[in-house]
Amino acid sequence: MLNMCSAIEPTPVDARQRMLTATIDLVGRHGARATTVRAVAEAADVSPALVMHHFGSKAGLLAACDDDVMATIREAVEHLGAADRDAGLAELIAAESAGPAMSYIGRALHEEGESGHQWFDWMIDLTRRGMTDLAASGLARPAADPAMQAVLLLAMDLGVVLLRQHVERYLGAPITDSAITTRWASAELDLLTNGVLIDQEGPADG
Repeated sequence: MLNMCSAIEPTPVDARQRMLTATIDLVGRHGARATTVRAVAEAADVSPALVMHHFGSKAGLLAACDDDVMATIREAVEHLGAADRDAGLAELIAAESAGPAMSYIGRALHEEGESGHQWFDWMIDLTRRGMTDLAASGLARPAADPAMQAVLLLAMDLGVVLLRQHVERYLGAPITDSAITTRWASAELDLLTNGVLIDQEGPADG
């Protein structure tokens, strides 16, 4: 009987990960301010006291979530890179493991605070390094203003995440849906490759 109970009872590691997963999901949907320790405990099927035992405070819980999300995104980026796929936001959101993490980051960016600042700076750096690599490989033109290029590219993708509820209502499906992320990636690639405006002047007369 003891062995049977041990097999059923979650280990401390399992319980800790459940609490992190529940927090990331709740913050992604409702924001950090609206996510309480009690709500996390209920979603993770543990007691609030156990949450405090593991993380000490709500701030400690969120800091642990930041670390977990960072590890998830880095793993997803490496996986996409190994598969010769772009690691843009559309690709990351389509990745099963990274979808909730990206929603978590989106909420952190929406709420003013140090966490949002850190996530933005990290994603800007990721974007700049990605464009530098593309330019070095001959797949993109070198940017005249790399900082502004990164800001505009990141803002374009983050707009979809931050306006998620409106985008999903308009398109009639979650942005995590594979059909939506495929449309997103395809439209973005077309925009970046071919542009939007047509040159009305045409080639200069020789």
